[in-house]
Order: sequence, then structure tokens, then C-alpha cells
Amino acid sequence: MQLFSWLPFVSGRNDRKLFRPLGEDEKKAFKLHLISAIFGGISVGVIINHEYIAVNGLHAAQWQITALTMLWPISNLLSVFINHWIDSRGRYDRAVLLIGVLSRLPVALMFFSSNVNVLLLLLLLFFASNSVLIPAQNTIMKQRYRSSNRARLFGWWSSILTLFSLPMAMFVGALLDVDFQYYRILFVVEAIFGAGQAVFLSIMARGMKPGLSEKSTGKGMAHFLGSLWAVFRRDKEFACFEAFFFLYGIAFLMILPVIPFFATDRLGLDYEQYAMAKGVIGQMGVLFLSPILGVRLEKLHPFRFTGIVCLVLAFYPLSMAVGNWIPEMGTFFFYFAFVIFALGMAGVRISWSISSMHFAPHGQEATYQGLHVTLTALRASFAPILGSVLLHYFGYSEAFLVSTGIFIMAGILFLGRYRKRRAEGAIA
Repeated sequence: MQLFSWLPFVSGRNDRKLFRPLGEDEKKAFKLHLISAIFGGISVGVIINHEYIAVNGLHAAQWQITALTMLWPISNLLSVFINHWIDSRGRYDRAVLLIGVLSRLPVALMFFSSNVNVLLLLLLLFFASNSVLIPAQNTIMKQRYRSSNRARLFGWWSSILTLFSLPMAMFVGALLDVDFQYYRILFVVEAIFGAGQAVFLSIMARGMKPGLSEKSTGKGMAHFLGSLWAVFRRDKEFACFEAFFFLYGIAFLMILPVIPFFATDRLGLDYEQYAMAKGVIGQMGVLFLSPILGVRLEKLHPFRFTGIVCLVLAFYPLSMAVGNWIPEMGTFFFYFAFVIFALGMAGVRISWSISSMHFAPHGQEATYQGLHVTLTALRASFAPILGSVLLHYFGYSEAFLVSTGIFIMAGILFLGRYRKRRAEGAIA
């Protein structure tokens, strides 16, 4: 039994258990958090199919698919400024409710349209809500959960969200294969349940106090603008983490516009097959591994944890390249790529959402996560274009192999930084 004692569901150590007693306030907050996960999961089940709906049903051009893959991160460009403003004034509940509902409901207007450009506009508005909801959720978790519980509770939240997004993604694929015009109703479902997720997060945030402290980056926006660069100069570890994560993001984002065309033109997959690969197989790791990896992140330093998952993810585009080289096994390797994706992204999702709290001083959690999210927008301004250019001038294999190389580079840099800091005695 000792051989497997590091596993959180085997270990007798309380700090490694998946299940740990919660205080009354934590229980109330966690129930609301899980309800938000259910609503979010149903919405995500539709979101997973956006690219294939646009390519296969709305006949989007390559530039439109490239734009579509850029929307979510690009819409977060102002996240750091928005969340500093919220940090300094409080009322997280009001900000989450207003932005979440008003930004997400309009995507229901796709019920009346089949125009890809209208879809792009509505989704830009929908995804803009994440620039508030994601950092605000970090602040909510830091105030509502004890530090020893945050990562594992977020892991359970991720699993519940995925538990509902998986069958929804398959249902969406099957429904579209029956009649593509059902996409109109599906966008209404995405809008209602996406807004519902924000409603329950806002209830969870009621009564929270402003986060900024006297030693923070300051309450005035002018002072804040002047101090952003100082965050990176002062916090070298956070700066290195963000630089390496920036590389990971390039590898991830650059193949997003390539994959739907590869699935359609090279493999000839239908909606249900695509939903099975991306929406089911690709999310299984998040479903089953998130609570376990949440526990592991509590014990492993973010540099080490994220470096390992980057190296795992290198096999995700590499498998698609192999599928392109062996066309008769292309579908098999496409599915296998999403098995790798499932394993790696379960870790990346935890790291992406939680790691900034490891570095953030008290009172600056949303600001640090806002800066983290804003950098996501910066890399999205060119990474998908890089993938489209490689596809246009070279081909599928070249785009996949460049992505593989960047994943490996990011993983090596993360692990190298961890080893260096450990040798210096800065990391236990």
C-alpha cells in the first residue's frame, strides 16, 4: 500500500485526501459553486462544437475560423484593468451578475441568423464576460475557501462542469447530424445556461469586501498603470511563470484553426465523431483527474506541475501529424490525440486557473489573474494566425510539428526554472 501512498484517495495523510470536512460557510459556497458548474457545463457542451458548426454547417472561410479561435482570448485583453477596478471597489456579486448576464444572453440571437460574421460578433460579447468571471472566481475562492482546500475544490468544480459538458457535447453532435437547423435552439441553450452560471457565482460572492490592501498596486487607475510593469520587475517568479506559460499558449492556440479543417477535409468526420473526439474524449481527463490534480498542485510547485503537463501535451499535435502521415489510421490518431489532450489539459486547466494565486500578494488575487488572462489575449493576437499561415503555405504536418516543438520548449523551461530555484534553496 505504501507504494501508492502518494495517491490522494489512498493516502492516510489528511493533506492529500480528495475528501476533507468543510466548514459551514465553505459548504454553502461550494454548493453554489457546483450549481454554477452544472449550468456552465451545459453551456460549454455547445461551445465545444462552435468551430465545427461554423466550418461544416455555416461554411465559414479559413479566416473566419481563425478569428473564431481568437475570440475567447482576445476578448480578455482588458481583463487586468477591469479586475483591478473591481478589486478596488468590491461588489464582486454585482459585477459578475451584470457582466455575465448582459454579455452572455445576446448569443441567443443566433436563433435568427446563419451569418458567420454575426456569430463572431455575438461570441466576442459572450466571451468578454470571462474577463470578469474568471478572475472574480479566483477572488471568490480565495475568500470563501481555506487555502488548504482551494485547489481540490476547484478540481471538483472542474469535474462537475465536465460531467455535464460531455453528454451535452455528444447530444449537440447527434442533434446536428439529424438536422443542422437545430443549431438555432442550441445557441439559445448556450445563452441561458451561460448566464445562469454567472447568476450563481454572483450569489456566491455576496457580501465580499474590496480586495486591495495598503501595499497593493494602488486604487487609482493612473497609479495602477504605472505599477503594472513593476509587478513583473518585483515578482521575478511570476514573470518567469507568465513567460513560459505564454509559450505554452502559443503552442495550444496555433493549432485551433487547423484542427476543424483537418477533421473535415482530411478525415471527413461528421458532427458526432468530432463531438466524440473533442467534446468527450478530450474532456475525460478533466472529468476524472481534476480533483486528483488539484491535490497534487497543492504539493507540487506550479513550475514543476505545469512543466510536466506541457511535455505531456507535446504528444497531442504530434499524434495528429502521425495521423496525417498515415491516412488510413488518421481517425484513430485523431482520437488518440484527444486522449493525450485530456490528460494534459486536466492539469493545464488547474494550473491556468489556480497558479496565479500562488504568486499573488494578499488583496491582489484578481489583479494577478487579470494580468494572467490579459496575456492570454496578447498571445491570441498572433498564435492562431501563425497556425493558419503554416497550414496555408506548408500543410497540416508542419503546423502540428511546430506546435509540438513549442510545447516541449515550454515544458523544459518550466522544469529548468524549478530545478534552478530548488538548487538555490528557494523551493522546498
